[in-house]
Amino acid sequence: MLDQDQIENFKKNGHLILRGFINEVTVSTWQSQFWDHLSCRIDQPEKWPDKVEGFQPSPLFGSMPELTSIAEQFGGGNFSGGGCGVLTRWPDTDQSWSMPDTGHLDGYPGEGCQAVLMMGATTYLHDVESKGGAYVYWPGSHHLAHRYFRKYPDRIEGTFRETPEWENRGWGIFSDDNDEPPREFLAKAGDVILWHGWLCHSGSANINPSPRVGFFARWTHNDDTGIRKSIPEDPWHHWSI
Repeated sequence: MLDQDQIENFKKNGHLILRGFINEVTVSTWQSQFWDHLSCRIDQPEKWPDKVEGFQPSPLFGSMPELTSIAEQFGGGNFSGGGCGVLTRWPDTDQSWSMPDTGHLDGYPGEGCQAVLMMGATTYLHDVESKGGAYVYWPGSHHLAHRYFRKYPDRIEGTFRETPEWENRGWGIFSDDNDEPPREFLAKAGDVILWHGWLCHSGSANINPSPRVGFFARWTHNDDTGIRKSIPEDPWHHWSI
């Protein structure tokens, strides 16, 4: 469970970083499972596959009690999801690195699902330093998204991508006017970042020698249809915080 200061931090910034959230035993178990699945080791780059397919850690990241209790606290029993997505960014030391110009919002047609995401969580299997393929986010950008959908509620289905504004700015409509620049989630293995479903975010290039193996989980509201019909003035109307 999160304390009130952590909750207020999340509401203000759209994210909350929890250091050492996943215990070392679980992280070590996941590491062994991952490399056994690939039939190689982290110090054998010549054997690394181009793609990682069919891997799921045990226990599942998003099904761990520590995370499900936060989803319960945030949603009052109305958030469902979890599971575990796995994204690996192998090193590409020949390319240059720059901070992504824009991010995106999950949960729209063409983005892997179609639902209003409420919260997500991301962790790493190994430490990630700057320029190492980190999750990148725009602090506070969830406020921009809320204001946008309050103004254009009919665009919640993803039709914002059919507007002249989209032609000119793309996903920048949710990040260009943000008060703070994007940041990398630099973390030790087992650190977790919780993020609001409307926090603009992106992947980034990995030009470091170590692979970036990320686990993520996402939650939607049980009444997703109702949420899509009306965007309330109170951005926390559908939350329990």
